[in-house]
Amino acid sequence: MQKLMMKPLQLWPTSLYTIFLIGALLVTGQPLAQDAHPDDSGPPPFRETAAEHNERMQWFRDAHFGMFIHWGLYSQLAGEWRDKTVTGGAEWIQKYLEIPSSQYSTLVKTWNPTNYSPRDWVRLMKAAGVKYVCITTKHHDGFCLWPTKMNDDWNVSLTSGAKDLLRPLAEACRAEGLQFCIYHSVLDWHHQDWPGRPAFNDYAKGQPDKARFKQYLYGQLKELFTNYGPIGMVWFDGTWDRSAWSSEDGKALEDYTRSLQPSVILDNRSGYVPPQRKLDFEVANSYGYVFAGDYISPEGEVPPTGLPGIDWETCQTMQLPNNWGYNRLVGFRPFADLLHQLVDVASKGGNMLLNIGPDADGQILPQARRCLEKFGDWMTVNAESIHGTRASPFAYLPFNGRCTQKPGLLYLHLFTWPQSGKLTVPATNKAKRAYLLADAKRGALATVNSARGIEISLPKTAPDPIDSVVVVEIEGKPEVLPPPVKISLGKPVEVSSVWPGREDHLNKAHITDGKLETIWATEEKARSGWVILDLEQKREVTAALLSEAPYDRTQAFDLEAKVNGEWKKIISGSTIGNELRLNFEPVTARYFRLSIQKANDTPVVAEFQLFGQ
Repeated sequence: MQKLMMKPLQLWPTSLYTIFLIGALLVTGQPLAQDAHPDDSGPPPFRETAAEHNERMQWFRDAHFGMFIHWGLYSQLAGEWRDKTVTGGAEWIQKYLEIPSSQYSTLVKTWNPTNYSPRDWVRLMKAAGVKYVCITTKHHDGFCLWPTKMNDDWNVSLTSGAKDLLRPLAEACRAEGLQFCIYHSVLDWHHQDWPGRPAFNDYAKGQPDKARFKQYLYGQLKELFTNYGPIGMVWFDGTWDRSAWSSEDGKALEDYTRSLQPSVILDNRSGYVPPQRKLDFEVANSYGYVFAGDYISPEGEVPPTGLPGIDWETCQTMQLPNNWGYNRLVGFRPFADLLHQLVDVASKGGNMLLNIGPDADGQILPQARRCLEKFGDWMTVNAESIHGTRASPFAYLPFNGRCTQKPGLLYLHLFTWPQSGKLTVPATNKAKRAYLLADAKRGALATVNSARGIEISLPKTAPDPIDSVVVVEIEGKPEVLPPPVKISLGKPVEVSSVWPGREDHLNKAHITDGKLETIWATEEKARSGWVILDLEQKREVTAALLSEAPYDRTQAFDLEAKVNGEWKKIISGSTIGNELRLNFEPVTARYFRLSIQKANDTPVVAEFQLFGQ
């Protein structure tokens, strides 16, 4: 694994593109792309073979866990400006509060992160199982965390500390064997030539000059790629305004960036929009699902079934509700939710880029530090079930959890410990051995093959209350049993209440109609509610799909079944959101109840579907 991680740190991997550049240099005596003006012909389109592409992407596909760092002048404000506050998007505070640039720029003189210890940061992240680190070199406010020569009024050299904040982080990453990666916003509220410059930029004079802005942008990228060693990945952002930044601009940006270091991996936010692939599910933020660069970047979302053959990375931030820069006014997501999301992402073949927002002094907040330490404790035991794994072979699992795999190995992540003491794997393979990762002696668990698949006998108690991992060694490739079918479509439901006067729009029949775009809602003032689904006869149920699209109001819920005349809890959760899939041990019943115990607004349900035999 270490060899795979170190390989991408070579600056110039062999490729057809590299050979072309070297050949051209020998013939002309001039480099092709590094000195090209962005309005000239620029570098040739990047080309590589499928084998070269797979080699370039290998470290990214094996990593599964990266660290995002949003840090800048906005970290000083921490969600507050004078008598105004923002609770979400603290890094956007200048935009949200329309702070004039002439006032916002005074933050340069007051920033001096004296407790910034990048080696400590990186060691903490490495211990947490992080394999790559991506920091905001320049966010939308345009301020640069390195002493760029491309401006003389808006970079770290003007702060009271006047320290390059990128170099020691890049060096720490290399010393600890992590990939150093950069976020770089194309959009720039401070630069007078950004084509979509905002009205609050009261420094700007004359008309924006896009060609001049591109020269600035390209010059900064050249500095970063020239002065900070190998860069594993660039996370571009801020290109959603098509009137300011075209698809052609994005393609040229990708080609130029690859000319600087052909080994670099690019996200999908350069602004380039080639012909798009069709998705068979709804997304909340289409910007993250643009198919360009090397991978797509859903923001806070996890594709419900993964994306076979497509590289992807879900970015998620620790601070609620959606703060990427430090905000002192809000809390943090629970560690259990973040660990489950990492496992969910890995089980679907993606990466999770988990964000922290250090404070202005350069300290990782205690809540974030504790979270990373908990990741570290879990990874000490279970890292092999994440790093280097591939997506689950199963369309469903008859328990609450996920599966990752390596050749001959199935890693079964149990979010809820089966009360029956049995774990069923829906595969027909012969099991050579099964054991708990938490068992240092790798003591074998008893296994038998049945019509349901591989049945494993478990100890009475879970080794980890959040996610225990059972490993099954199998013969050959996974031979998967067919998934359960949807058995609740169009079935009748009863509900706690209906919003008076809006019965047509918020009808309870919408709950089982199979459409995410139709919803039911309780009466307006309610902050809890329930739905009872009648399957009309007893059925064996092993999975459920819940949705409150397009809302995200639920804060606590229970899923129950009526067994022998009493309601039996199957599973509990906190959030539902756009689409939540739940798998659990088989339950035979006619009636199932979704109880929303707590919501931050009127409870809604778009879908409550059950799956079974």
